[in-house]
Amino acid sequence: MLELKEKIGTLEKNDVKIATIMALLMGTFFIYIGKLPLAVTFIPGLVISLALIYFMYAKQLELPSAKSFVPLFFASFAWQFIHFNEEFVTGFYREFPLLFGSHPYSVERFVTINMISYCVFSLGCIIVFTQKLKFLVLPMLFYIVYGMIGNAITHTWWSLLHWGYFPGFYTAQGYWVLGFIVLSRFLKSRKATVLTFIGFALIVLPLITLTEWYHD
Repeated sequence: MLELKEKIGTLEKNDVKIATIMALLMGTFFIYIGKLPLAVTFIPGLVISLALIYFMYAKQLELPSAKSFVPLFFASFAWQFIHFNEEFVTGFYREFPLLFGSHPYSVERFVTINMISYCVFSLGCIIVFTQKLKFLVLPMLFYIVYGMIGNAITHTWWSLLHWGYFPGFYTAQGYWVLGFIVLSRFLKSRKATVLTFIGFALIVLPLITLTEWYHD
C-alpha cells in the first residue's frame, strides 16, 4: 500500500544528476512529438524547471510536507482537465501549431501529448511523496512552471497579440493564482516565485512572438 512520507528532506547530488538526464530525455521527446511549437514553448519551461532544481539544491531547500503539498497539487491539477477541455473544444490543437508555421496537430497527437504528460505529472508526485525518489520533482516542477505559469502567460499573450480570443484563454486565467500558490509553497519564497513568472515571460514571450512573425 502506498503511504505518504511526511518528511521528504532536501535534494541530493544524485537527484540533480538524474533530473538533468531526465530533462534531456523529456526535451528530446517534446521535440520529436511536437516539433517546433513544443521546442519554442516546452523547452524553455523545462530549462527553467531544471534551474529551479539546481536552485533548491544549492539553497538546500527542504521539500514541502506531503500533508501541505499533495492535496494542493492535485486540487490544482484537477483544473488542468478543465483547461484541456476548453483547448480541445475550441481547436487549440489546430491553432497553436499554425502560430509557428507548422501543420495542425491531429486529435490523436494532441490527446496523446496531454495524456502521457498528465500520467507522468501525477505519478511523479505520488512517487516523490511515497518512495522519496526526489529526482521526480522535475516533472512536477515542469507542470507547475509550464502547465500552470506558462499557460497563464502564453494564453494571455496570444489573446493580446491577436486582439481576440485564443483557444484556452479563459481557463488559463485561473493559473495566475494557482501557479503562484503552488510554486510559492514549493519554493517557500514569494520573491522566487515572482522571479520565475518574470523569467518565464522574458524568455518565452520574445521567442514565440519572433517565431510567429517570422512565419507570417
